[in-house]
Amino acid sequence: MSTSDPELDDRSTAGALAAVVRGPLAEDHEHARRLIENVNHHIRTPLTVILGHVDLWRDRDADFPAELRDSLAAVVRAGWRVRDVGVAVCDLIDVSAIRPGTAQPVAVWPLVTDEVATFGDRAAQRDILLVVDGNRTARCVANPSRLQRALRELLDNALTYAPDRSTVRVLVTAAATGIRIAVTDEGEGVGPADRERLVRPFERGTHPRQPVDGLGVGLAVASAIAASHGGRLLLSDGPEGGHQSCLELPVDVRHAPEAEPPDGYSRSRASL
Repeated sequence: MSTSDPELDDRSTAGALAAVVRGPLAEDHEHARRLIENVNHHIRTPLTVILGHVDLWRDRDADFPAELRDSLAAVVRAGWRVRDVGVAVCDLIDVSAIRPGTAQPVAVWPLVTDEVATFGDRAAQRDILLVVDGNRTARCVANPSRLQRALRELLDNALTYAPDRSTVRVLVTAAATGIRIAVTDEGEGVGPADRERLVRPFERGTHPRQPVDGLGVGLAVASAIAASHGGRLLLSDGPEGGHQSCLELPVDVRHAPEAEPPDGYSRSRASL
């Protein structure tokens, strides 16, 4: 019986399914919606049926040979893995376009402080100090829930790889043309050769704290959100070492130049 690399399969699935046109004014929102409906209809719904029937078999597996029980368990694990990939692909397609009419004036500081506060308990478990600093009056026109989601992914990434008893800093800065939200941890950082790769869908790092069952979509989601606003996500060394993830966004998404999509995406209108 042949086996395959699940991570390679994940990346291949992403390349086949996440080919969407993206732009700051979300002219392709209807196309993205249809793609999501197709993924749900052709992948997630049949998988739910398959997993449901396999669960029925496993409820009666007392009389099955051990080899068959192991085989059913492998089918369930693979099924949930594919379902998770389908969910992630839908997520990537969805965040790649801003729905018309959802961009609005955003006070950046309270949005950032509110999101950081949700990570307080998690940080405290490892004695990590969360610090927010910078411009308290920064404003932009954006989709607030998407901006919050992008920051959430960066904070999750920072807290995953930050050492115990260290500091994670979030710095908000503003200029006439745009805002920057930089999340810096004191971890080992990401080498220059890996920075472009890790913002692509389904690319994983090699850090010991990398979740075993992680799909590698968090940074890709943040990058897609930044690009849909006409901005970008930059990975770099922190000012004093460690790792920094920085969202750079224009002040007003409605007037932003169209951004190039990150590697791993396509402007083609391939349908499912």
